[in-house]
Amino acid sequence: MASQAVQADQPRADMRWVGGFVAHHRGAALASLLSGVVGGLSASFEPYLVGVVIDHVRQGARPDVIAQDVGLILLLALVTVAAFYGQRIFSGLVAYAVNYDIRGALFDNLLTLDQGFFQRFATGDLISRMYTDVDMIWRLLTLAFVRAGSAFTMLIVTFILLSTINLPLTLTVFVILTISTSLQMRAGLILAPVFEQVQEQAGTLSALVQDSVSGIQTIKTFGREAGVADKFAEENREYKRRWLFFKRRNEPVGMLPNMIAELTTGIVVLFGGILTLRGELTLGNFTQFLIYLAMISTVLLQIGTIYQRWQQTRGALARLTPLLQAPEIRTEPHARHLLNPRGDIEFQNVSVQMDDAWVLQDVSLKIPSGSVVAFVGPTGSGKTMLVNLLARVLDPDSGRVLIDGIDVREIDLEDLRQAIAYVPQSTFLFSQPLHQNVRMGSTNVTEEALNRALHIARVSNDLPQLPRGLDTLVGEKGVMLSGGQKQRVAIARAVVRDPAILVLDDALSSVDTHTAAEILSDLRQVLHTRTSLIIAHRIATVKDADFIVVMDDGRIVEQGTHEALIEANELYARMVERELSGEETDD
Repeated sequence: MASQAVQADQPRADMRWVGGFVAHHRGAALASLLSGVVGGLSASFEPYLVGVVIDHVRQGARPDVIAQDVGLILLLALVTVAAFYGQRIFSGLVAYAVNYDIRGALFDNLLTLDQGFFQRFATGDLISRMYTDVDMIWRLLTLAFVRAGSAFTMLIVTFILLSTINLPLTLTVFVILTISTSLQMRAGLILAPVFEQVQEQAGTLSALVQDSVSGIQTIKTFGREAGVADKFAEENREYKRRWLFFKRRNEPVGMLPNMIAELTTGIVVLFGGILTLRGELTLGNFTQFLIYLAMISTVLLQIGTIYQRWQQTRGALARLTPLLQAPEIRTEPHARHLLNPRGDIEFQNVSVQMDDAWVLQDVSLKIPSGSVVAFVGPTGSGKTMLVNLLARVLDPDSGRVLIDGIDVREIDLEDLRQAIAYVPQSTFLFSQPLHQNVRMGSTNVTEEALNRALHIARVSNDLPQLPRGLDTLVGEKGVMLSGGQKQRVAIARAVVRDPAILVLDDALSSVDTHTAAEILSDLRQVLHTRTSLIIAHRIATVKDADFIVVMDDGRIVEQGTHEALIEANELYARMVERELSGEETDD
Protein backbone atom coordinates (compact mmCIF):
# COMPACT_ATOMS: atom_id res chain seq x y z
CA MET A 1 0.00 0.00 0.00
CA ALA A 2 1.19 3.53 -0.72
CA SER A 3 0.37 4.72 2.76
CA GLN A 4 3.60 4.21 4.61
CA ALA A 5 4.06 3.01 8.13
CA VAL A 6 4.87 5.82 10.49
CA GLN A 7 7.12 5.69 13.49
CA ALA A 8 5.50 5.96 16.89
CA ASP A 9 7.03 9.41 17.51
CA GLN A 10 5.76 10.80 14.20
CA PRO A 11 2.48 12.76 13.92
CA ARG A 12 -0.46 10.62 12.86
CA ALA A 13 -3.58 11.71 11.01
CA ASP A 14 -6.44 10.18 12.97
CA MET A 15 -9.76 11.26 14.44
CA ARG A 16 -8.03 12.83 17.44
CA TRP A 17 -5.95 14.91 15.03
CA VAL A 18 -9.12 15.99 13.18
CA GLY A 19 -10.72 16.76 16.54
CA GLY A 20 -7.92 19.24 17.23
CA PHE A 21 -8.94 21.23 14.17
CA VAL A 22 -12.64 21.01 15.10
CA ALA A 23 -11.75 22.38 18.55
CA HIS A 24 -10.49 25.57 16.89
CA HIS A 25 -14.07 26.12 15.70
CA ARG A 26 -15.82 24.86 18.80
CA GLY A 27 -18.29 27.74 18.80
CA ALA A 28 -19.73 26.81 15.41
CA ALA A 29 -19.54 23.09 16.29
CA LEU A 30 -21.49 23.56 19.53
CA ALA A 31 -24.00 25.82 17.76
CA SER A 32 -24.53 23.13 15.12
CA LEU A 33 -25.05 20.40 17.72
CA LEU A 34 -27.34 22.61 19.82
CA SER A 35 -29.40 23.52 16.74
CA GLY A 36 -29.64 19.81 15.96
CA VAL A 37 -30.85 19.02 19.47
CA VAL A 38 -33.52 21.74 19.30
CA GLY A 39 -34.59 20.61 15.82
CA GLY A 40 -34.62 16.97 16.92
CA LEU A 41 -36.82 17.80 19.93
CA SER A 42 -39.35 19.79 17.94
CA ALA A 43 -39.43 17.29 15.07
CA SER A 44 -39.95 14.42 17.50
CA PHE A 45 -43.05 15.98 19.01
CA GLU A 46 -44.73 16.70 15.67
CA PRO A 47 -45.90 13.09 14.99
CA TYR A 48 -47.07 12.85 18.60
CA LEU A 49 -49.28 15.92 18.12
CA VAL A 50 -50.60 14.54 14.81
CA GLY A 51 -51.84 11.50 16.73
CA VAL A 52 -53.39 13.74 19.36
CA VAL A 53 -55.24 15.72 16.66
CA ILE A 54 -56.60 12.50 15.13
CA ASP A 55 -57.88 11.28 18.51
CA HIS A 56 -59.39 14.67 19.28
CA VAL A 57 -61.23 14.67 15.96
CA ARG A 58 -62.53 11.13 16.58
CA GLN A 59 -63.62 12.12 20.06
CA GLY A 60 -65.46 15.17 18.73
CA ALA A 61 -63.33 17.78 20.49
CA ARG A 62 -64.29 21.44 20.16
CA PRO A 63 -62.92 23.31 17.08
CA ASP A 64 -60.89 25.66 19.28
CA VAL A 65 -59.08 22.65 20.85
CA ILE A 66 -58.30 21.23 17.42
CA ALA A 67 -57.23 24.66 16.20
CA GLN A 68 -54.93 24.93 19.22
CA ASP A 69 -53.40 21.51 18.38
CA VAL A 70 -52.90 22.48 14.75
CA GLY A 71 -51.36 25.82 15.77
CA LEU A 72 -48.93 24.00 18.05
CA ILE A 73 -47.94 21.67 15.19
CA LEU A 74 -47.30 24.69 12.94
CA LEU A 75 -45.23 26.36 15.65
CA LEU A 76 -43.14 23.20 16.09
CA ALA A 77 -42.71 23.01 12.32
CA LEU A 78 -41.37 26.57 12.25
CA VAL A 79 -38.99 25.81 15.14
CA THR A 80 -37.84 22.64 13.33
CA VAL A 81 -37.16 24.50 10.08
CA ALA A 82 -35.30 27.31 11.85
CA ALA A 83 -33.25 24.89 13.95
CA PHE A 84 -32.30 22.67 11.00
CA TYR A 85 -31.41 25.75 8.96
CA GLY A 86 -29.09 26.88 11.74
CA GLN A 87 -27.69 23.36 11.95
CA ARG A 88 -26.83 23.37 8.24
CA ILE A 89 -25.26 26.83 8.41
CA PHE A 90 -23.07 26.06 11.41
CA SER A 91 -22.16 22.55 10.24
CA GLY A 92 -21.06 24.05 6.92
CA LEU A 93 -18.90 26.57 8.77
CA VAL A 94 -17.23 23.79 10.75
CA ALA A 95 -16.72 21.42 7.81
CA TYR A 96 -15.33 24.04 5.42
CA ALA A 97 -13.19 25.73 8.08
CA VAL A 98 -11.67 22.42 9.19
CA ASN A 99 -11.13 21.39 5.56
CA TYR A 100 -9.38 24.71 4.95
CA ASP A 101 -7.19 24.36 8.05
CA ILE A 102 -6.23 20.74 7.36
CA ARG A 103 -5.31 21.37 3.74
CA GLY A 104 -3.25 24.41 4.78
CA ALA A 105 -1.46 22.46 7.53
CA LEU A 106 -0.65 19.60 5.16
CA PHE A 107 0.64 21.93 2.46
CA ASP A 108 2.77 23.91 4.93
CA ASN A 109 4.32 20.67 6.17
CA LEU A 110 4.89 19.42 2.61
CA LEU A 111 7.06 22.47 1.96
CA THR A 112 9.37 21.47 4.83
CA LEU A 113 9.91 17.85 3.77
CA ASP A 114 13.16 16.61 2.30
CA GLN A 115 13.89 15.50 -1.25
CA GLY A 116 13.80 11.85 -0.22
CA PHE A 117 10.09 12.16 0.60
CA PHE A 118 9.26 13.47 -2.87
CA GLN A 119 11.28 10.67 -4.43
CA ARG A 120 9.07 8.11 -2.66
CA PHE A 121 5.72 9.68 -3.61
CA ALA A 122 4.60 10.62 -7.11
CA THR A 123 3.42 14.21 -7.56
CA GLY A 124 0.00 13.16 -8.84
CA ASP A 125 -0.46 10.84 -5.87
CA LEU A 126 0.32 13.68 -3.46
CA ILE A 127 -2.21 15.89 -5.27
CA SER A 128 -4.81 13.13 -4.94
CA ARG A 129 -4.14 12.86 -1.21
CA MET A 130 -4.31 16.63 -0.75
CA TYR A 131 -7.70 16.88 -2.43
CA THR A 132 -9.56 13.58 -2.66
CA ASP A 133 -8.57 12.28 0.77
CA VAL A 134 -8.97 15.63 2.52
CA ASP A 135 -12.43 15.91 0.96
CA MET A 136 -13.35 12.62 2.69
CA ILE A 137 -12.88 14.46 6.00
CA TRP A 138 -15.14 17.25 4.75
CA ARG A 139 -17.82 14.73 3.72
CA LEU A 140 -17.75 13.12 7.16
CA LEU A 141 -17.90 16.39 9.09
CA THR A 142 -20.66 17.79 6.90
CA LEU A 143 -22.90 14.77 7.52
CA ALA A 144 -21.90 14.32 11.15
CA PHE A 145 -22.64 17.88 12.24
CA VAL A 146 -25.79 18.09 10.10
CA ARG A 147 -27.26 14.85 11.44
CA ALA A 148 -25.58 13.75 14.67
CA GLY A 149 -27.21 16.12 17.16
CA SER A 150 -30.71 15.80 15.73
CA ALA A 151 -30.47 12.05 15.05
CA PHE A 152 -29.61 10.97 18.58
CA THR A 153 -32.07 13.45 20.11
CA MET A 154 -34.88 12.15 17.91
CA LEU A 155 -34.05 8.53 18.79
CA ILE A 156 -34.15 9.19 22.53
CA VAL A 157 -37.29 11.34 22.49
CA THR A 158 -39.09 8.96 20.10
CA PHE A 159 -38.29 5.96 22.28
CA ILE A 160 -39.62 7.74 25.37
CA LEU A 161 -42.83 8.91 23.67
CA LEU A 162 -43.58 5.53 22.05
CA SER A 163 -42.81 3.68 25.29
CA THR A 164 -45.57 5.62 27.02
CA ILE A 165 -47.99 4.36 24.34
CA ASN A 166 -46.98 0.69 24.05
CA LEU A 167 -43.65 -0.54 25.45
CA PRO A 168 -43.60 -4.08 23.89
CA LEU A 169 -44.27 -2.81 20.36
CA THR A 170 -41.74 -0.02 20.87
CA LEU A 171 -39.05 -2.47 22.00
CA THR A 172 -39.78 -4.71 19.00
CA VAL A 173 -39.37 -1.84 16.57
CA PHE A 174 -36.16 -0.54 18.14
CA VAL A 175 -34.54 -3.98 18.49
CA ILE A 176 -35.16 -4.84 14.82
CA LEU A 177 -33.91 -1.47 13.55
CA THR A 178 -30.91 -1.50 15.89
CA ILE A 179 -29.86 -4.91 14.55
CA SER A 180 -30.20 -3.54 11.02
CA THR A 181 -27.99 -0.55 11.82
CA SER A 182 -25.42 -2.77 13.56
CA LEU A 183 -25.20 -4.96 10.46
CA GLN A 184 -24.75 -1.87 8.31
CA MET A 185 -21.94 -0.60 10.54
CA ARG A 186 -20.27 -4.00 10.58
CA ALA A 187 -20.39 -4.13 6.80
CA GLY A 188 -18.92 -0.63 6.68
CA LEU A 189 -16.00 -1.78 8.82
CA ILE A 190 -15.32 -4.65 6.42
CA LEU A 191 -15.61 -2.45 3.33
CA ALA A 192 -13.29 0.33 4.62
CA PRO A 193 -10.08 -1.36 3.34
CA VAL A 194 -11.79 -1.95 -0.02
CA PHE A 195 -12.57 1.77 -0.27
CA GLU A 196 -8.97 2.59 0.64
CA GLN A 197 -7.85 0.53 -2.36
CA VAL A 198 -10.13 2.67 -4.53
CA GLN A 199 -8.43 5.80 -3.14
CA GLU A 200 -4.99 4.30 -3.75
CA GLN A 201 -5.84 3.64 -7.38
CA ALA A 202 -7.23 7.17 -7.73
CA GLY A 203 -3.81 8.42 -6.60
CA THR A 204 -2.08 6.20 -9.17
CA LEU A 205 -4.36 7.51 -11.91
CA SER A 206 -3.77 11.10 -10.85
CA ALA A 207 0.01 10.55 -10.87
CA LEU A 208 -0.16 9.15 -14.40
CA VAL A 209 -2.17 12.15 -15.64
CA GLN A 210 0.25 14.57 -13.99
CA ASP A 211 3.32 12.83 -15.47
CA SER A 212 1.73 12.69 -18.93
CA VAL A 213 0.79 16.38 -18.95
CA SER A 214 4.21 17.43 -17.62
CA GLY A 215 6.04 15.27 -20.15
CA ILE A 216 3.77 15.92 -23.12
CA GLN A 217 6.63 17.29 -25.26
CA THR A 218 8.73 14.18 -24.67
CA ILE A 219 5.73 11.93 -25.34
CA LYS A 220 5.06 13.65 -28.66
CA THR A 221 8.73 13.78 -29.64
CA PHE A 222 9.10 10.02 -29.23
CA GLY A 223 5.66 9.26 -30.67
CA ARG A 224 4.53 7.56 -27.45
CA GLU A 225 0.94 8.89 -27.44
CA ALA A 226 -0.54 5.44 -28.10
CA GLY A 227 1.60 3.77 -25.44
CA VAL A 228 0.72 6.37 -22.81
CA ALA A 229 -2.97 6.14 -23.76
CA ASP A 230 -2.83 2.35 -23.37
CA LYS A 231 -1.19 2.73 -19.95
CA PHE A 232 -3.87 5.19 -18.87
CA ALA A 233 -6.62 2.89 -20.15
CA GLU A 234 -5.11 0.03 -18.16
CA GLU A 235 -4.96 2.04 -14.92
CA ASN A 236 -8.41 3.49 -15.59
CA ARG A 237 -9.82 -0.01 -16.02
CA GLU A 238 -8.24 -1.00 -12.72
CA TYR A 239 -9.83 2.04 -11.06
CA LYS A 240 -13.21 1.09 -12.56
CA ARG A 241 -12.76 -2.51 -11.39
CA ARG A 242 -11.94 -1.47 -7.83
CA TRP A 243 -14.78 1.06 -7.74
CA LEU A 244 -17.35 -1.43 -9.02
CA PHE A 245 -16.02 -4.06 -6.64
CA PHE A 246 -16.67 -1.62 -3.79
CA LYS A 247 -20.07 -0.45 -5.06
CA ARG A 248 -21.40 -3.98 -5.61
CA ARG A 249 -20.74 -4.72 -1.97
CA ASN A 250 -21.65 -1.33 -0.60
CA GLU A 251 -25.03 -0.96 -2.34
CA PRO A 252 -26.62 -4.03 -0.72
CA VAL A 253 -25.43 -2.69 2.61
CA GLY A 254 -27.12 0.63 1.81
CA MET A 255 -30.33 -1.17 0.87
CA LEU A 256 -30.37 -3.26 4.06
CA PRO A 257 -31.92 -0.57 6.31
CA ASN A 258 -34.71 0.02 3.76
CA MET A 259 -35.45 -3.70 3.60
CA ILE A 260 -35.54 -3.96 7.38
CA ALA A 261 -37.67 -0.81 7.60
CA GLU A 262 -40.22 -2.34 5.20
CA LEU A 263 -40.27 -5.50 7.32
CA THR A 264 -40.71 -3.47 10.47
CA THR A 265 -43.54 -1.49 8.86
CA GLY A 266 -45.32 -4.76 8.15
CA ILE A 267 -44.90 -5.81 11.78
CA VAL A 268 -46.24 -2.48 13.06
CA VAL A 269 -49.20 -2.56 10.65
CA LEU A 270 -50.03 -6.15 11.63
CA PHE A 271 -49.66 -5.97 15.39
CA GLY A 272 -50.55 -2.28 15.71
CA GLY A 273 -53.69 -2.88 13.68
CA ILE A 274 -54.66 -5.81 15.92
CA LEU A 275 -54.05 -3.70 19.05
CA THR A 276 -56.10 -0.86 17.57
CA LEU A 277 -59.01 -3.17 16.78
CA ARG A 278 -58.83 -4.51 20.34
CA GLY A 279 -58.97 -0.98 21.67
CA GLU A 280 -55.50 -1.20 23.25
CA LEU A 281 -54.28 1.52 20.87
CA THR A 282 -56.20 4.53 19.59
CA LEU A 283 -56.20 5.40 15.90
CA GLY A 284 -54.01 8.36 16.80
CA ASN A 285 -51.50 6.06 18.56
CA PHE A 286 -51.45 3.77 15.53
CA THR A 287 -50.75 6.76 13.27
CA GLN A 288 -47.99 7.90 15.64
CA PHE A 289 -46.29 4.52 15.38
CA LEU A 290 -46.38 4.59 11.59
CA ILE A 291 -44.98 8.13 11.35
CA TYR A 292 -42.35 7.46 14.01
CA LEU A 293 -41.34 4.25 12.24
CA ALA A 294 -40.49 6.19 9.06
CA MET A 295 -38.65 8.76 11.17
CA ILE A 296 -36.63 6.14 13.08
CA SER A 297 -35.71 4.31 9.87
CA THR A 298 -34.41 7.53 8.35
CA VAL A 299 -32.47 8.47 11.49
CA LEU A 300 -30.85 5.04 11.84
CA LEU A 301 -29.97 5.09 8.16
CA GLN A 302 -28.25 8.43 8.70
CA ILE A 303 -26.34 7.07 11.69
CA GLY A 304 -25.26 4.06 9.65
CA THR A 305 -24.12 6.34 6.83
CA ILE A 306 -22.15 8.47 9.28
CA TYR A 307 -20.43 5.33 10.54
CA GLN A 308 -19.61 4.21 6.98
CA ARG A 309 -18.12 7.59 6.18
CA TRP A 310 -16.17 7.44 9.41
CA GLN A 311 -14.64 4.14 8.30
CA GLN A 312 -13.86 5.53 4.86
CA THR A 313 -12.34 8.63 6.42
CA ARG A 314 -10.06 6.45 8.57
CA GLY A 315 -8.65 5.03 5.34
CA ALA A 316 -8.20 8.54 3.95
CA LEU A 317 -6.46 9.62 7.16
CA ALA A 318 -4.05 6.69 6.85
CA ARG A 319 -3.08 8.04 3.42
CA LEU A 320 -2.63 11.55 4.85
CA THR A 321 -0.36 10.42 7.68
CA PRO A 322 2.86 10.36 5.59
CA LEU A 323 2.26 14.00 4.68
CA LEU A 324 2.54 14.90 8.36
CA GLN A 325 5.94 13.39 9.01
CA ALA A 326 8.55 15.71 10.44
CA PRO A 327 11.40 16.65 8.09
CA GLU A 328 14.73 15.02 8.80
CA ILE A 329 16.46 18.31 8.01
CA ARG A 330 15.08 21.11 10.14
CA THR A 331 16.12 23.97 12.36
CA GLU A 332 17.40 22.59 15.62
CA PRO A 333 16.40 24.09 18.98
CA HIS A 334 18.58 27.05 19.96
CA ALA A 335 19.87 27.40 16.38
CA ARG A 336 22.15 30.33 15.64
CA HIS A 337 21.12 33.13 13.30
CA LEU A 338 23.23 34.11 10.31
CA LEU A 339 22.51 37.82 10.20
CA ASN A 340 25.42 39.18 8.12
CA PRO A 341 26.99 36.21 6.33
CA ARG A 342 30.46 36.73 4.89
CA GLY A 343 30.56 33.55 2.84
CA ASP A 344 33.53 31.67 4.30
CA ILE A 345 33.03 27.96 3.50
CA GLU A 346 34.81 24.92 4.88
CA PHE A 347 34.24 21.21 4.28
CA GLN A 348 35.85 19.07 7.00
CA ASN A 349 36.32 15.37 6.16
CA VAL A 350 32.86 15.22 4.58
CA SER A 351 31.48 11.83 3.48
CA VAL A 352 28.04 10.95 2.11
CA GLN A 353 26.68 7.46 1.57
CA MET A 354 23.69 6.63 -0.63
CA ASP A 355 22.35 3.14 -1.38
CA ASP A 356 25.32 1.55 0.39
CA ALA A 357 27.80 3.39 -1.85
CA TRP A 358 30.00 6.33 -0.88
CA VAL A 359 29.31 9.26 -3.21
CA LEU A 360 31.60 11.61 -1.25
CA GLN A 361 34.63 10.39 0.67
CA ASP A 362 36.68 12.46 3.15
CA VAL A 363 36.34 15.74 1.27
CA SER A 364 38.16 18.62 2.95
CA LEU A 365 38.25 22.09 1.41
CA LYS A 366 38.49 25.72 2.54
CA ILE A 367 36.96 28.50 0.47
CA PRO A 368 37.59 32.08 1.66
CA SER A 369 34.78 34.60 1.32
CA GLY A 370 34.71 36.43 -1.99
CA SER A 371 36.42 33.57 -3.83
CA VAL A 372 35.30 32.20 -7.17
CA VAL A 373 35.80 28.44 -7.09
CA ALA A 374 35.07 26.11 -9.97
CA PHE A 375 34.30 22.40 -9.64
CA VAL A 376 34.99 20.08 -12.56
CA GLY A 377 35.13 16.36 -13.00
CA PRO A 378 33.44 13.43 -14.71
CA THR A 379 29.69 13.00 -14.46
CA GLY A 380 28.78 11.43 -11.10
CA SER A 381 31.99 12.50 -9.40
CA GLY A 382 30.08 14.22 -6.55
CA LYS A 383 30.24 17.90 -7.54
CA THR A 384 26.51 18.63 -7.19
CA MET A 385 26.28 16.47 -4.08
CA LEU A 386 29.00 18.53 -2.43
CA VAL A 387 27.42 21.95 -3.07
CA ASN A 388 24.00 20.60 -1.99
CA LEU A 389 25.45 20.15 1.49
CA LEU A 390 25.73 23.93 1.86
CA ALA A 391 21.99 24.62 1.94
CA ARG A 392 21.34 21.31 3.73
CA VAL A 393 19.49 19.69 0.87
CA LEU A 394 21.00 16.72 2.67
CA ASP A 395 23.40 16.36 5.59
CA PRO A 396 26.71 14.50 5.46
CA ASP A 397 26.96 11.07 7.07
CA SER A 398 30.28 12.12 8.59
CA GLY A 399 32.29 15.31 8.78
CA ARG A 400 31.11 18.90 8.95
CA VAL A 401 30.18 21.74 6.62
CA LEU A 402 30.85 25.23 8.02
CA ILE A 403 29.79 28.67 6.88
CA ASP A 404 31.53 31.58 8.62
CA GLY A 405 32.96 29.01 11.04
CA ILE A 406 29.53 27.68 12.10
CA ASP A 407 28.33 24.15 11.39
CA VAL A 408 25.39 24.52 8.99
CA ARG A 409 23.39 22.14 11.20
CA GLU A 410 23.58 24.76 13.97
CA ILE A 411 22.33 27.64 11.77
CA ASP A 412 18.68 28.63 11.49
CA LEU A 413 17.55 26.91 8.29
CA GLU A 414 15.75 29.97 6.93
CA ASP A 415 18.79 32.18 7.49
CA LEU A 416 21.05 29.57 5.89
CA ARG A 417 18.99 29.28 2.72
CA GLN A 418 18.53 33.04 2.47
CA ALA A 419 22.32 33.34 2.36
CA ILE A 420 22.66 30.96 -0.61
CA ALA A 421 21.31 31.27 -4.16
CA TYR A 422 21.42 28.10 -6.19
CA VAL A 423 21.03 27.91 -9.97
CA PRO A 424 20.65 24.29 -11.12
CA GLN A 425 21.20 22.91 -14.60
CA SER A 426 17.56 21.81 -14.74
CA THR A 427 15.59 25.00 -14.13
CA PHE A 428 12.06 25.05 -12.74
CA LEU A 429 9.87 28.03 -13.53
CA PHE A 430 6.39 28.60 -12.14
CA SER A 431 3.31 29.19 -14.28
CA GLN A 432 3.43 32.91 -13.51
CA PRO A 433 4.50 36.09 -15.31
CA LEU A 434 8.22 36.32 -16.06
CA HIS A 435 8.91 39.08 -13.53
CA GLN A 436 7.31 37.06 -10.73
CA ASN A 437 9.58 34.12 -11.56
CA VAL A 438 12.58 36.43 -11.13
CA ARG A 439 11.30 38.02 -7.94
CA MET A 440 10.21 34.63 -6.47
CA GLY A 441 7.64 36.25 -4.18
CA SER A 442 10.01 38.87 -2.80
CA THR A 443 8.23 42.22 -2.39
CA ASN A 444 11.36 44.30 -1.67
CA VAL A 445 13.01 43.90 -5.09
CA THR A 446 13.31 47.33 -6.67
CA GLU A 447 12.82 47.93 -10.39
CA GLU A 448 16.48 48.95 -10.63
CA ALA A 449 17.66 45.67 -9.04
CA LEU A 450 15.27 43.68 -11.25
CA ASN A 451 16.44 45.34 -14.45
CA ARG A 452 20.11 44.93 -13.44
CA ALA A 453 19.63 41.20 -12.83
CA LEU A 454 17.78 40.83 -16.15
CA HIS A 455 20.65 42.63 -17.95
CA ILE A 456 23.37 40.52 -16.34
CA ALA A 457 21.55 37.31 -17.24
CA ARG A 458 20.82 38.67 -20.76
CA VAL A 459 17.10 38.07 -20.26
CA SER A 460 16.60 41.67 -21.35
CA ASN A 461 17.67 40.63 -24.88
CA ASP A 462 14.61 38.37 -25.13
CA LEU A 463 11.98 40.79 -23.81
CA PRO A 464 11.12 42.36 -27.22
CA GLN A 465 10.37 38.87 -28.56
CA LEU A 466 7.95 38.01 -25.74
CA PRO A 467 4.31 38.99 -26.35
CA ARG A 468 3.89 40.90 -23.09
CA GLY A 469 7.47 41.44 -22.03
CA LEU A 470 7.98 40.94 -18.30
CA ASP A 471 4.27 40.24 -17.90
CA THR A 472 4.41 37.23 -20.23
CA LEU A 473 3.03 34.09 -18.61
CA VAL A 474 5.83 31.53 -19.06
CA GLY A 475 3.54 28.48 -18.74
CA GLU A 476 3.90 25.41 -16.56
CA LYS A 477 7.59 24.71 -15.88
CA GLY A 478 8.45 27.58 -18.29
CA VAL A 479 7.18 25.72 -21.33
CA MET A 480 6.94 29.00 -23.30
CA LEU A 481 10.73 29.52 -23.03
CA SER A 482 13.69 27.70 -24.50
CA GLY A 483 16.17 25.81 -22.32
CA GLY A 484 18.71 28.65 -22.54
CA GLN A 485 16.09 31.27 -21.72
CA LYS A 486 14.99 29.34 -18.66
CA GLN A 487 18.57 29.07 -17.42
CA ARG A 488 19.08 32.80 -17.88
CA VAL A 489 15.86 33.55 -15.95
CA ALA A 490 17.19 31.33 -13.15
CA ILE A 491 20.47 33.26 -13.12
CA ALA A 492 18.56 36.54 -12.90
CA ARG A 493 16.53 35.07 -10.05
CA ALA A 494 19.74 34.26 -8.17
CA VAL A 495 21.41 37.61 -8.85
CA VAL A 496 18.41 39.66 -7.73
CA ARG A 497 18.51 37.99 -4.31
CA ASP A 498 21.99 39.44 -3.68
CA PRO A 499 23.15 36.31 -1.78
CA ALA A 500 26.38 35.88 0.17
CA ILE A 501 27.03 32.58 -1.63
CA LEU A 502 26.14 31.98 -5.27
CA VAL A 503 26.11 28.45 -6.69
CA LEU A 504 25.96 27.91 -10.46
CA ASP A 505 25.48 24.20 -11.13
CA ASP A 506 26.19 23.86 -14.86
CA ALA A 507 23.81 26.80 -15.19
CA LEU A 508 25.01 27.84 -18.66
CA SER A 509 24.90 24.43 -20.31
CA SER A 510 21.92 25.37 -22.53
CA VAL A 511 23.19 28.87 -23.36
CA ASP A 512 25.14 29.48 -26.58
CA THR A 513 28.86 30.16 -26.19
CA HIS A 514 28.70 33.84 -27.18
CA THR A 515 25.84 34.67 -24.77
CA ALA A 516 27.49 32.59 -22.03
CA ALA A 517 30.69 34.65 -22.42
CA GLU A 518 28.68 37.89 -22.10
CA ILE A 519 26.87 36.63 -19.01
CA LEU A 520 30.12 35.50 -17.38
CA SER A 521 31.73 38.85 -18.14
CA ASP A 522 28.97 40.72 -16.29
CA LEU A 523 28.68 38.07 -13.60
CA ARG A 524 32.33 38.53 -12.65
CA GLN A 525 31.44 41.97 -11.31
CA VAL A 526 28.83 40.29 -9.09
CA LEU A 527 31.00 37.30 -8.25
CA HIS A 528 33.85 39.57 -7.18
CA THR A 529 31.94 40.47 -4.00
CA ARG A 530 30.35 37.06 -3.45
CA THR A 531 31.61 33.61 -2.64
CA SER A 532 30.82 31.78 -5.83
CA LEU A 533 30.86 28.10 -6.63
CA ILE A 534 30.68 27.21 -10.31
CA ILE A 535 30.11 23.68 -11.58
CA ALA A 536 30.73 23.49 -15.31
CA HIS A 537 31.95 21.30 -18.12
CA ARG A 538 33.12 24.10 -20.41
CA ILE A 539 36.69 25.09 -19.67
CA ALA A 540 35.94 28.64 -20.82
CA THR A 541 33.48 28.92 -17.94
CA VAL A 542 35.95 27.89 -15.21
CA LYS A 543 39.44 28.87 -16.39
CA ASP A 544 39.29 32.36 -14.85
CA ALA A 545 38.21 31.12 -11.40
CA ASP A 546 40.45 31.88 -8.39
CA PHE A 547 41.08 28.16 -8.17
CA ILE A 548 39.63 25.00 -9.62
CA VAL A 549 38.69 21.85 -7.71
CA VAL A 550 38.84 18.62 -9.69
CA MET A 551 36.73 15.75 -8.39
CA ASP A 552 36.61 12.10 -9.32
CA ASP A 553 34.80 9.20 -7.69
CA GLY A 554 33.61 11.33 -4.75
CA ARG A 555 37.09 12.68 -3.89
CA ILE A 556 39.10 15.81 -4.56
CA VAL A 557 41.94 14.68 -6.77
CA GLU A 558 43.36 18.07 -7.80
CA GLN A 559 43.02 21.74 -7.01
CA GLY A 560 44.74 24.89 -8.20
CA THR A 561 44.58 27.56 -10.87
CA HIS A 562 43.93 26.77 -14.51
CA GLU A 563 47.59 27.23 -15.42
CA ALA A 564 48.88 25.16 -12.50
CA LEU A 565 46.52 22.29 -13.29
CA ILE A 566 47.51 22.33 -16.97
CA GLU A 567 51.16 22.19 -15.94
CA ALA A 568 50.44 19.26 -13.56
CA ASN A 569 49.22 17.30 -16.62
CA GLU A 570 46.74 15.15 -14.68
CA LEU A 571 42.92 14.66 -14.97
CA TYR A 572 42.15 18.35 -15.55
CA ALA A 573 44.73 18.66 -18.31
CA ARG A 574 43.25 15.62 -20.04
CA MET A 575 39.76 17.15 -19.79
CA VAL A 576 41.04 20.38 -21.39
CA GLU A 577 42.74 18.41 -24.13
CA ARG A 578 39.55 16.44 -24.89
CA GLU A 579 37.49 19.65 -25.04
CA LEU A 580 39.98 21.34 -27.37
CA SER A 581 40.06 18.24 -29.56
CA GLY A 582 36.27 18.27 -29.72
CA GLU A 583 36.24 21.94 -30.76
CA GLU A 584 38.78 21.30 -33.50
CA THR A 585 36.70 18.37 -34.75
CA ASP A 586 33.58 20.57 -34.82
CA ASP A 587 35.47 23.20 -36.78
